[in-house]
Amino acid sequence: MIEFKPLDQFEKGLIYKLLKDSYASLLVLEPDFTHEYEANWERTDDDLWGASSSSGSAVISTLGSKPIGFVSWYEEGANVGSIGHNCIVPTHRQKGYGKRQVRMALRELSLQVNCIRVVTANHPSFIPARKTYLSCGFIEKGRSRTGAFGGLELVYYEHALKRYT
Repeated sequence: MIEFKPLDQFEKGLIYKLLKDSYASLLVLEPDFTHEYEANWERTDDDLWGASSSSGSAVISTLGSKPIGFVSWYEEGANVGSIGHNCIVPTHRQKGYGKRQVRMALRELSLQVNCIRVVTANHPSFIPARKTYLSCGFIEKGRSRTGAFGGLELVYYEHALKRYT
């Protein structure tokens, strides 16, 4: 059974490792941007373990004592929150764990905000994430190109709620 555990039960560097494992196929498809992705993951790892985390909160998802993924979230202000990085390692995908992570983050954020956003990319590596967000009640709100990561098209979603249970 999946459990959500606080970061302080693990060592710094785990977030980076989980992201690198989760997006290994992306790095194969987009090798020119490996450095850019890995730098982002290192910053996220540093931020989430930092004293003043600009990345917000996060939990590690485990099966038994083994970490299999994580989800992060933060408040943006003005009654809006966002889900940040969210991943499940490939060997544990398509078992509903990612959806449970997103629902857990929605429950936590819904205690503080009325609108929750998430951004992902229009790239084959992100299709499972996009399907998960849609299945959790997010609605696509728009798209735009980014100057980072090879000019990927970003896909923006929102989840309007009063309380998520």
